[in-house]
Amino acid sequence: MTNYTVEQLCEDGPPFAMAMLLDCLKAGEPFVTYGAIRDELEYQLNIDTIFPTQIGYVAGSLMDKILEVDPKAPLINSMITRPTGLPGKGVGGYFADRYNVESYRKWSKVSPKKKRELLDREHIKILRYRNWDKINKELFGTTAKSKLRKQEGSEVDGFHWTGRSYGGPAESEEHEELKKWVAAHPQEIGLRKSFGKGVPESCLLSGDTVDVLFADGDYFVTVEVKSCRSNDEDFRRGIYQCVKYKKVKEAEHLPNKVRVQAVLVTERELNFELRTRARLLGVKFKCVSVNKKNHIK
Repeated sequence: MTNYTVEQLCEDGPPFAMAMLLDCLKAGEPFVTYGAIRDELEYQLNIDTIFPTQIGYVAGSLMDKILEVDPKAPLINSMITRPTGLPGKGVGGYFADRYNVESYRKWSKVSPKKKRELLDREHIKILRYRNWDKINKELFGTTAKSKLRKQEGSEVDGFHWTGRSYGGPAESEEHEELKKWVAAHPQEIGLRKSFGKGVPESCLLSGDTVDVLFADGDYFVTVEVKSCRSNDEDFRRGIYQCVKYKKVKEAEHLPNKVRVQAVLVTERELNFELRTRARLLGVKFKCVSVNKKNHIK
């Protein structure tokens, strides 16, 4: 492993940060977290440890390079954020210079509401800007983009809601065991006794299948389980599956209103960024140990 100076990070980090931002825009995602860029740079540059505050310097260096090519380019560095979607204090100076509002320079003093207004407005400009690929190629070429790691989920669960496999591998034994355990132990995931046992593989009208569904009158709990075979990317997908299942279940009962809670059950703790994202999206999460074998480190 190699120890880098901040100056070296500001030189070697921007190509990878830019590549990640371009992938983010292509996928329609709103931001890239400091943690995601840190992890990528630790891997790409063979660095022992990069602190999140150091990624702020990388973001600033990237924006400075972009402004040298096009001084009017939108502030794409504002898309490098904490898990909450809000960037750190370094972005304040760029907003102050761009909009000639000196108070923005003291970013920590700007209200969350005002920050969100500024970021939303800037994000529209970023999406409408057509020269990102051109700037990236001029500054960095395409090497960094081709080197980015492709994160894919690892959970084995290939069953369609009809019970037929649709091309993926069969459901893993660990996933099946965890699902059965959750269905039989509602209190272990924080549910009250009145729920009783859950129903595994419960079908929604959207064609989706909830791993386990609990019901207590007009209160429903949809549970997505991720076994010891799952990695962080699969956990991330699970969070958004929970969001989807909650909304679909609510829609099924309209115009009647029901209470629906979404829960993600894993066999490994979520990292800080995923915990923060889950809380922001209203997804509860619980870590349990059912399968002894831990496949993903």
